[in-house]
Amino acid sequence: MRQFVADGGLEKGCLYVEGKKFRYLNSVLRVEEGDMVDVRLPGGILQPMTIAKIDRAAKRITMQVAGEEVADNAFGVHARAAAKELFPYELWLFQFVAKPPKMDLIIRQAVEVGVAKIVPIAGAFCQKGNVESARKKSGGEDDRWRRIVTEAREQSGSPVETEILGCVTVEEACRLAESLGEDRVGVVLYERSDDTVSIKELSGTLCGAKKVLLAVGAEGGISPEEIGLLKETGFYAVHIKTNILRCETAALYGIAAVQTEMDSLGE
Repeated sequence: MRQFVADGGLEKGCLYVEGKKFRYLNSVLRVEEGDMVDVRLPGGILQPMTIAKIDRAAKRITMQVAGEEVADNAFGVHARAAAKELFPYELWLFQFVAKPPKMDLIIRQAVEVGVAKIVPIAGAFCQKGNVESARKKSGGEDDRWRRIVTEAREQSGSPVETEILGCVTVEEACRLAESLGEDRVGVVLYERSDDTVSIKELSGTLCGAKKVLLAVGAEGGISPEEIGLLKETGFYAVHIKTNILRCETAALYGIAAVQTEMDSLGE
């Protein structure tokens, strides 16, 4: 289900759209007055709205709530509860920085399947230029990743407000993981099979987890020293018995494997 992701909330039942968002509605979706649009408001609420007025001279679109207003004084509470039913746990992707086109794809796919947080990691095998690009995009100097997140949510209808954190070192990523509390479970995909487990073998550990952290390497993988640091932080090294996967394939495969196992535990 496509949706329009709004930057701001309602003002007396109306939403005013300008700038790049105006161009998206006007030139991409080609809306007309009277059209119905599902709008994802801040906090996750999905609000049906009508295109009330299009002022192309002022480049401004006015949208009005259609039917009952979903948002109320407890703005966002109901939406978060609904999102919790779909995603009773938070999935974090700790992604070692790959080449820019691959990172774009990984981020887009992670957003579409409901990943809550994406943490770019500058690992030992990551290329310097790729890391510099990731630091700019995750730090706000370049808004490409923010636009990818919005477009992916609009295309997929995801209620999860995916956030991309700043690019960090492996040591910083480990400290971040430790700060997330005891109800977390960390999983790192590892191309080597020694001293690893399968996702199925982690069923008991994953059961009841509030946050699942998935670490995936870049093109060169993850160094043994980095695997050691992640294990010391509580990550379980998982070896997937299949063909050798590219990093962008491994990220999506790993997310799907974790979600499938978590969904089976909730049944």
